[in-house]
Amino acid sequence: MNKNLENLEYVFEKLIETTQNLETTHELLKQKISFLEDKLENNRNYLENILNSITNGVCTIDTNTNISLLNPAARKILDVENYEKMKLKDLFNIKATSIDEVLNYCISHEVHDIFIGPNKHIKLKINASCVFDKNNVIGAVLVFEDITKLETLKLENKQKEKLATLGQMAAGIAHDIRNPLASIQLFTSLLDEDGVPDKKEIIKNINTNIQRIDEIVTNTLLIAKKVIAKKEPIKVDELIEQIEKEIINKLVSFNVSFRKDVEQAVIMSDRNLLRSIITNLLTNAIEAAKTTVDLKINCFKNLLIIIIKDDGCNLKDTSMIFEPFFSEKQLGVGLGLFIVKKAVEALNGKITVLNIKKTIFIVRINV
Repeated sequence: MNKNLENLEYVFEKLIETTQNLETTHELLKQKISFLEDKLENNRNYLENILNSITNGVCTIDTNTNISLLNPAARKILDVENYEKMKLKDLFNIKATSIDEVLNYCISHEVHDIFIGPNKHIKLKINASCVFDKNNVIGAVLVFEDITKLETLKLENKQKEKLATLGQMAAGIAHDIRNPLASIQLFTSLLDEDGVPDKKEIIKNINTNIQRIDEIVTNTLLIAKKVIAKKEPIKVDELIEQIEKEIINKLVSFNVSFRKDVEQAVIMSDRNLLRSIITNLLTNAIEAAKTTVDLKINCFKNLLIIIIKDDGCNLKDTSMIFEPFFSEKQLGVGLGLFIVKKAVEALNGKITVLNIKKTIFIVRINV
């Protein structure tokens, strides 16, 4: 009997001890659950604060493209408050019925045009990715930004570039037209003088220079788009004689002598582009020379070599001379060598400059 009582007392003691342990464990579990709930709530608040703070719009959708979340930035960009029971197509004009279609649409469209009401139109850049639960796709998240102002600025910059190109064309035309105009002015003054024996030759030269002006305008318009060389048979010596008549007035004005060594050959090339190359290089050389400008032209098989040199001062910087609007001359437009380079490239040629004791330009053109 006593033995049984002792066993019963032992069992009760163990039961009480176990109960106390369970109560302690339960209290610890309650504390841990409370801690985890607080941590979860803090994480939820932190995530909510991030979504509320970022300037990009965030939109989440389920597998049926129903919208489940729009952060404040998204609601502001899309000008919407209540998005319950809305689908993606209702706000983004994206006609997709599955996550894959949404992702493919966002990848294929760099800029998305969104119409908000009848009078407001915005442009969005959207990045989309899947939301996974383990290995299962449960939705997608779209992160987007309003690039309406950026796209407007891009359009304005394109317009400015077009205007700059037009200005460059106008300056190029003015630069190239000066030479034949100067010749026309000289020949016209000769017509007024008494005792001029051959006025027909003067009138012929005037007509040649007027034709040259027309060719320059046509050529500059071609350069503004894309230069396509139109090759034809050209007698090199005759071309140089025509160019010499164009620059005669400048030679007289600058008191510079002109020496030429031109091979008599017939080549296949673009007359206007070739004339523009030689005329611009000679004009620059005359303006830079002290006393003399030399022109040498030779043909080697299918290669035309043009060498132009002057005895003036060396160029200060040869790295920028072919850039538009760069000039070392005080009143220079800075387009002569730019036009030359464009014309040489159109003829699949190369131009180099030697700047040692004299300034020497060498042009190689396939003919």
